Amino acid sequence: MNIDWSIFQTGWDYIWEDPIGWFLGLPLLNQILILIGIIVLSILALVLVYYILKGVAYLLYYLFKGLYYLFKAIFLGLYKLFEALYYAITGKSKKKEETIPKPPEISAIPPHHVPNLIERNEIRIPSYCTECGQKTTKSMESLLISRGIAFCFYCGKGFKLKMAENPNF
Repeated sequence: MNIDWSIFQTGWDYIWEDPIGWFLGLPLLNQILILIGIIVLSILALVLVYYILKGVAYLLYYLFKGLYYLFKAIFLGLYKLFEALYYAITGKSKKKEETIPKPPEISAIPPHHVPNLIERNEIRIPSYCTECGQKTTKSMESLLISRGIAFCFYCGKGFKLKMAENPNF
């Protein structure tokens, strides 16, 4: 009984026995196509590995960031709970920090700007168009000051200059 095992052999056996001889035995066009295919597969494998590692890095980053905020909130809550228990048990009142109010800084206004500020306080210039809601432009404000009338650049609504009733407020 002699069994012929050659029926179970495939073309891959020939390739794995002598890969260089098999490759050199192919026509030139096939050799070039196989090299291009190997290069493309290598590039795709590198890109795939890159994005997998990048995804894992993002996953770990946001996982640790979430855990940090979770533990921070838990410990802050426990701190406030124990602080409230401490003050409830001892009967002491919480100390409040006293802050020293800072005086507002007064900037010196150059004398040549003072009349302009006085004029601005007496004139009511709208900041937004009442029709379309867009913010008024600098050129529209200058037209209102110089001519007394201007139109919105976006919708065309006209505005007339009105003097404020009480310029001190």
